[in-house]
Formats: sequence, C-alpha cells, structure tokens
Amino acid sequence: MTISIKTLAFSLLASTALTALPAMAEPAGTFRFAEQAKLITMDPHQHSGGGFSYLRPVYEALFDRNAEGDIVPVLAESHKVDGSIITIQLKQGITFSDGSPFTADLAARNLNRVIELGVNAGMKLAEKAEVTGENEVTITLKSPDPSIIDALSGTAGMMVSAAALDDPALDRNPVGTGPFVYSADESREGEVRVYLPTPNYRTPDDQGLARIEISEIPDNTARVNALKTGQVDLAIFLSSPQAAIVDRTAGLKLLRQPGGTTYHLSILDRDGTKVPAFADTRVRMAMNYAINREAFSKAVEFGLSTPASQPYVAGLWEHDPTLEGRYAYDLDKARALMKEAGYEDGFAFDMPSIPIFASRLEAVAGFLKDINIKMNIQTVEPGTLARRSRTTDFPATNLVWNNAIDPKFITTYYVGEDAVFNPYRIAPDPELVRLSDAGLATADEAERAPIYHEMLNRLADESYMIFITTTPILFGASDAIAANDTVKFRPGTDVPYFRGLRLDN
Repeated sequence: MTISIKTLAFSLLASTALTALPAMAEPAGTFRFAEQAKLITMDPHQHSGGGFSYLRPVYEALFDRNAEGDIVPVLAESHKVDGSIITIQLKQGITFSDGSPFTADLAARNLNRVIELGVNAGMKLAEKAEVTGENEVTITLKSPDPSIIDALSGTAGMMVSAAALDDPALDRNPVGTGPFVYSADESREGEVRVYLPTPNYRTPDDQGLARIEISEIPDNTARVNALKTGQVDLAIFLSSPQAAIVDRTAGLKLLRQPGGTTYHLSILDRDGTKVPAFADTRVRMAMNYAINREAFSKAVEFGLSTPASQPYVAGLWEHDPTLEGRYAYDLDKARALMKEAGYEDGFAFDMPSIPIFASRLEAVAGFLKDINIKMNIQTVEPGTLARRSRTTDFPATNLVWNNAIDPKFITTYYVGEDAVFNPYRIAPDPELVRLSDAGLATADEAERAPIYHEMLNRLADESYMIFITTTPILFGASDAIAANDTVKFRPGTDVPYFRGLRLDN
C-alpha cells in the first residue's frame, strides 16, 4: 500500500486542521521562533537554501499547502493545466503592504524574473509568463511538469511589489502581500528579525499576533538553551544530541512532523576533474558500503532517524522497496572495491560543512578513513552551503533531500547537465534522461512510480548520490506552544504557519 505525503501530513495534523477563527479586536502576543539557518536574502526569487521562515510572514504565493497537505489558491483564484500551458486566474482587489495593487502585469513580471534568474529549480521547465486577460496570466512550459503548481506554492510563486522589484536593497527590504511586514528598525542583523501586522490587511482575523521574532541561532546547543530559558517558543532541529535533550527536558516537547529529510552526500566532481578517484564508480560504491548507517543513526542522531538507501521513505509512492539495504555496511567489500579501482592507499578531498552538519560529517569522515579516504571538512558560512554547492569550489557536498518534493527534482537538482547541483556540468547517462522525460509525461502516480524506481536503481548503480539517513522534521517547543491548537505546520517543511497563530503571552 502506498500513501502520499499529503496523507501522512493529514494523519498527524487533522486534529489541528485549519478552521475559521473567531474575530479578535487586536492582534496580541509575541511569537518567538528560532531558525537554524542564517538569513542570506529576503528576495524570494534569489533564495536557494534554508531559512524559508524569514520570507513567510511577508510574502504570499499564488498557491500554498494547507495543513492537510492540499494545494490551495492564495493570490490565485483558480488554475487550469493543459499540457505545457498553465492558465492562472488571479484574485482581484489585493494590495501590497506599500499600498500598490497586485495585477496580472505584475504577476507576469514576477514569474518571468524567477524564470530569468534561474535560481529556483522548480521553474527549470518554465519558458515564459504572459498576461492573457485582465486578471489572467499564462505560463508556457518547455515540457509538461506535474509539479509546477506545487512549485508556485513556494518561493517561485511569491509575489513582490513593483517598487521592491526595482529596489537594489530588496534582500533586506521585502514588500509582499502577506499579513506581516518586516521591521528593519527593530531587527538586529545576524541576531533577530522582527515582523509586525500589515496595516489594512484584507483578512485581519488572520493576524493573531502583535509581533513575530525570528532569531538566527545556527548553533544547536544555543537553540536548546534559548528554548529552556524561554527566549524562544519554537525552534527547528535536525536529529542530534540537542534534539534528544529537548525530548527529555521537562517543560519542552519534541514535535515530529511528517515528511522528513534525507541526509546525503553528493559527488559533484564525478568526472574526476579535481579528484580523479571520483571518476571511478567503484570508488563511489566503496564509499557507499563504508558507511555504517545503523551506527550513524544511533550514535550521531540518537535514534531519531532511520537508515536510508534512497531519497524517499517507505510508504510514499516514490519509494522503491527493492532498494532497501542496497548498500548495507560491508567494509570488506568497500576495501575490495578500492583495491580493484587502484586506490587501496586512498586519497583526500575537501567537503564543505555548516555547524549543524558538523557531527554528521565527522562521523562520515571516520567511516571513510577505514578505507583510507581522508575527507577534509571545511566550514562555510551558515546559510551558504546550498549556494557553495552550486559552484566548483568543492568536489563533493552534503545536503538534505525533502521527502515532500516531486521526484522530478532528481533531475533538476542532480542529474541534468544544467542541474542546480551539477556545477561541473557533467552530461548524464542518456537512459536517465529518457526516464526523466517519461516521468514528466504524466501526472498519474501509479504510472510515474515504476519510472522513478528504475531511475533510482540506475542512480544507485552510479553511486554519486550517497543516502545515509532520513529524519522526520523536528521542532522543539515549549509545553504551551505544543498545546496551542492554533500552532500548525506547513506539511513537508520546517516552517510553521504564521497566519492565524494566536498567543496570550
């Protein structure tokens, strides 16, 4: 039996589904949220890494996902998909926080900017957007894309005001149609971002909070301490010692949300431009066999994760049961492959790291040392890992795969010659290209599943994506926040809903 991420989300969140809230005269309370990623930019179209929470209070997208995981219109009124043509009817009478109107012309301008910048992987298949009616825009795709509307529920669909689009300082001066505005005067760079209710917002009942504070706390221990002392109400965590501490601390609760992320290594230089050994599939397979995933999950992630051999967890339609245990820990096999490839004495390479991944990479380095591979861990600025992974600065990287995203991103992130995380522009196996095209030709999950299963098997053979563990999305919360039924989480993401959240503090 297979289920979708939507169903998983519903099973945990149905009890707190979005409901109409009674009107309140004035917003009240301050909600304090701790991010693990530093803020890089408030320009949604330039956003490429973590830290979506900094954008969500200010910006609204054409669509969104509700607490049950369904895609619902927000700035859009409705949409129609006809092959490679997406027609979107827009809501009327919506204004930005600067008072300017939201129009079809501006929607098309925003969408074309996303396409032209090329940062957002979800819009890789989009060719252009144009106004086709007074309140209508049409997006023309290069080829059919079953997940285009989902992409428009994220940063690709976030609308920026005309004046803000012309502002060279947009990265710190966001202007959207959302229920809150960014207060630069009350924010402190590198420490906390402050948001206040948008004056004259069209649905004031959604503005339950008088103030939102999002703190930039990349250090896991500091986030735990901030929760313990009441400096923050809610914080994001990866599976870590600190998450385990939250789980057993009185007054705090560890909230496990469905969807999850799969931690993995990605060999970027798989033609061996900088590290010749990476061009040998046997070396990459040896690395896969050398990692003891069970030990990694228990020791590094305190049993909060499960070993992974592919990007999707069991129960999702994308998951292929035949891949389970594909690279079970086998040090003898790993050493034999290294010897066969001529690298018995090993080699060295550099790997970028951010503080929240430090313990993970230290463990991986220990496993690789057993087959004489020296992984030199180099710390990069928090919030820049995804950006640096798009460059040839490093021959490999380590990232997380969101289980909620469509498998088309296997191609747009890694496989395609112009893929986001293929900075060395390596041409893919033609069979992978064929399978990728076939996967985009239908929206039916039953038809797509065997296509992507075959694709995942071929990727396992090539072994340039080394999956390690999958973890549910974890939040540390105060008891009061955990018991607050207006606190809801956007399925498959590490961002709560700020709209409709109410506090009495």
